[in-house]
Formats: sequence, C-alpha cells, structure tokens
Amino acid sequence: MRLLIASAHRYPDLARLWYRCVSRDVVPAFRAKGLDVEVRIFRDAHQDAFDPQFFPGAVLDAPREDARDFLEFYDAALELGHGLILFLDADVFLLDGKWAADHVDRFEDPEVAAISMLRRTVQPGLYALLLRAETYRALPAPVLACRYEGLSGDGPAVNLQPGDHAARSLRAAGLRILNIPAEEARRPIADFHGTTVVRASRELFGIFNADRFERLGGDTRYFAMGAYDNTLLGAVYRELYDEPFASEPDGTHLAGSVTAEVLRKHLARSRDPRLLIRLYAYFERSKGALSRLAAHEGIVVRPPRVFSFPREMLLSAAVKILPTSRTRV
Repeated sequence: MRLLIASAHRYPDLARLWYRCVSRDVVPAFRAKGLDVEVRIFRDAHQDAFDPQFFPGAVLDAPREDARDFLEFYDAALELGHGLILFLDADVFLLDGKWAADHVDRFEDPEVAAISMLRRTVQPGLYALLLRAETYRALPAPVLACRYEGLSGDGPAVNLQPGDHAARSLRAAGLRILNIPAEEARRPIADFHGTTVVRASRELFGIFNADRFERLGGDTRYFAMGAYDNTLLGAVYRELYDEPFASEPDGTHLAGSVTAEVLRKHLARSRDPRLLIRLYAYFERSKGALSRLAAHEGIVVRPPRVFSFPREMLLSAAVKILPTSRTRV
C-alpha cells in the first residue's frame, strides 16, 4: 500500500526543521510496516527559497490550477492515488515514528476512516490525521475545504476548519475517526501553534505598521502564542544549523516574527491579568514541547525569558481572578 505524508509550508526554514524529523524518524517507521512512502511538501509561498538539497527524497509541490493554495492542496492530495494519507501540520513534530506507524494496524477495522493523533479543537482537523484515502474520496467535493454554516442569521455562525465537515459526514455515515488521547500523544509529539500565521501576518500586513503589529504580539493571545513558539523553534534551529530563523532580508533572527525582546517588552505593558495567566500556562506547555524536541535532537536549548515579573506574581493573580478549579498556571 502507498502512503502519502502531506504538509503545506510557507517558510523553508520551518519546513527544513519539520522534514528533519519526518525523513529520519517517520518515513523509515512506515516503510518498516511495508508501506511505499512518499513525502510531498506544498510550498504555499517563497517557492524559490526551498533548497532541494535540504529535502532529499521529498516532492516539492507548488501552486497550480488544481491546487492554487494550501487549502486546495489538501483535496488535490486525495486524488493522487495513495491508499493512506498522513496530513501533518507544519509546526507538528512526530518524534516517535514507530508509535505513529503502529496506528496503521487500526485500519484492519473497515469502519475506521481515520486516526487523529493530535486534536486542537472539538473536531480532529488535519493537524496529524492518518486517513483512508478512498473513504474520503467518496465524499462530495470539495472534501477537506473550510466552510461556514449558519450565515443566514437563524443561529450562530460556525467556521468549520479544514477536514471538519468531512469528519462530521463520515461519522453520520456510521464510520469512525479514532482520537488518540492527549495524554498518550504528549510524549511522541512536539506541538507548536500559530508559528506560520504570525509570520505570514507580519509579512502581509505588518509592514504597514510594524509597531502596532508588535503590540499585537503582547495583546492578542493567538499572536503571542505563535510569537513565543517561534522563539522556541528558532532556538532549536540556530543550535542545529547555526543560522537565523524567521529572519528578515538583513538576517536578523526572528525579525520576521516577533523577537523575544519585543515580546517581553509588550507583555510587560499588558494590563490584562487574565491574558497573562493564560499565556503563562500556554508558554509552560510549549516549553514542554521544546524539551521533548531538543531531547530528541540530542541538544540543550534554553527557552527565552519573556515575562519580566516573577511566577509567584502570576500565581497570586490567578488565585484572585480565576475559579479555583481552573487555576493551573
């Protein structure tokens, strides 16, 4: 059986880091299960910056008529004729290839349509989804596209992310998508959030008002999450390759995202204790992912300090603001 490992990437440095794990740990494990494995990287932008020597054995895909962007690439991947597809997000690192490959055995049950190794929302999404391609191809096209529901005003509008509608349709047809428990997935996966979004947002919009964009890194939770995770991945990248990560044309490390110094400055200005408490909890989670990734690479990486006040201050604020049952920072 043929397996396609498919991922969309906008930035070659993140793709290089991602492919390091995939080629070394994931591909051999699936091949050991008897699968013919292909890796396809869809270059959503900066196509010429992807140096083929950093992606040996991978197919470097690019926008075309039937896949004009990364969303259409997902559906186009279904039509390439593989029996199984593993969609793997650009900032998700599978550290244990054997653990991932062993899930192939679950497809012996004909009612299993997919296995979600990582779920960030209610639906499984495409973050780390191993699926039976023929089952998904049987759904009406576009299969994996985003879509909106409830826009008529009769109820709340819902923005379905890639793969959400397909998951609901398959379940309605009596098929199953198996969700790996978060506790089980924590060890073999290093998961980072929003790393491409914050860079793309800066690239496309931040040039008009760089100072305002940098303030968003401290004032908006999702931007702050992505900015912080870029500092972590940047630290790994520099340790492995001795090169800047998410740099501007002048080579400034993290200038294409948000530097740790800028993030620390704006977090210090924040007057929203709830935001700071939740960011602290998320940053601690990300440091755990960094620790697993660094240990897997056999390197030591120290996460940057982005809070200018002590942990005890946040704990004290959390006790006062958040319900006791939810105070975990």
